[in-house]
Amino acid sequence: MGYNSWYDVECSAGMSEAFMKKTADRMVQLGLDRLGYKYLNLDDCWAKGRNDDGSLYADNSTFPSGTLKPLADYVHSKGLLFGTYTDRGPQTCARRPGAQDHEEIDARTYAEWGVDYLKEDSCFATTDHDAAFLQYGKMRDALNATGRPIFFSLCGWNDWYAPVGQSLGNAWRTGPDDTNWDGVLQNINILADLGKYAAPGGWNDPCLLLSKTAGGQDRVTDLQSRAQFSMWAILSAPLLISGSLFQMSDYTLATYTNKAVIAVNQDSLGKAGSRISGANVTVGSGSNVWARSLADGSHALVFLNANNATADVTCGKDCFAAIGVLPSDRLVATDLWSGPRREDITDATFTATSLAADGGHLMLKVSPSHAIVV
Repeated sequence: MGYNSWYDVECSAGMSEAFMKKTADRMVQLGLDRLGYKYLNLDDCWAKGRNDDGSLYADNSTFPSGTLKPLADYVHSKGLLFGTYTDRGPQTCARRPGAQDHEEIDARTYAEWGVDYLKEDSCFATTDHDAAFLQYGKMRDALNATGRPIFFSLCGWNDWYAPVGQSLGNAWRTGPDDTNWDGVLQNINILADLGKYAAPGGWNDPCLLLSKTAGGQDRVTDLQSRAQFSMWAILSAPLLISGSLFQMSDYTLATYTNKAVIAVNQDSLGKAGSRISGANVTVGSGSNVWARSLADGSHALVFLNANNATADVTCGKDCFAAIGVLPSDRLVATDLWSGPRREDITDATFTATSLAADGGHLMLKVSPSHAIVV
């Protein structure tokens, strides 16, 4: 959980050490750190070149010392963890220096600077599977050799990373950049069959959480931002806010600070959710029900409407059977967005009524009627 700079400021003039320090301050001011948002991650466009010994140096027009250490030290002083970005190819996506053939010296540099999280992208790199795995393995080994615990996030944009992800890193991107609502739905569809590869220590990564940019541009609506957050919780996905912490609406701040939904995402069982009703959703078309098993024996469910019109979404007997619920079972459901409202589910059938178009959804926690529902 944390913040990533990319969909907020990208490579704009606003992407700087000073801005990142202000963002760290803002994370603490908003109380995000107390909810589990610990990482402040600097994405592409910070690196400028390499010294004579091959080590990286930062762009001193935006990072005055030419290193990331002062920023990392400041982030740590706020009780947060610091992350940054590289690429397994010779260049990053923004054509800054990549890590290819420099894995060992780069890993040592990151450790010396105090980096706690490294995202490694795949621009200008081979798409051969075995070669990609070998390159990621080199960085994995180099990071481990430093002796510093560094969360390693693979950004390979393909579902074929999932079966080997646990052997290579702590998270692995399974699809393209989400960018907008269409991208969010694409990444949801990709994860329909990949939940079995996620477990404590390694996670499928469907990309970043979207809201507003630093310039106030909406990448998704507030409703879609909440739908994405609900789905990322069901999917056991990393919760990395990649929107402005200064421009976001009160609605979106309430989305990112919902303790009950965060608890689903962070559930200790670490079992990723799956689609139990419906087929692929695309912009303006389709509806789904997704479910995730939780450590206390309950389930979290999301009823999602991607249609371009208001719709009802139903989980019937076959749908509930997918999570082991029989028609004779009686369940208690709690709406995780509306608060304490509860209702019984009988006959293994439930309909979420009148869900708004393009992102309307209902998120429930369902438990046997004799259980305590939090």
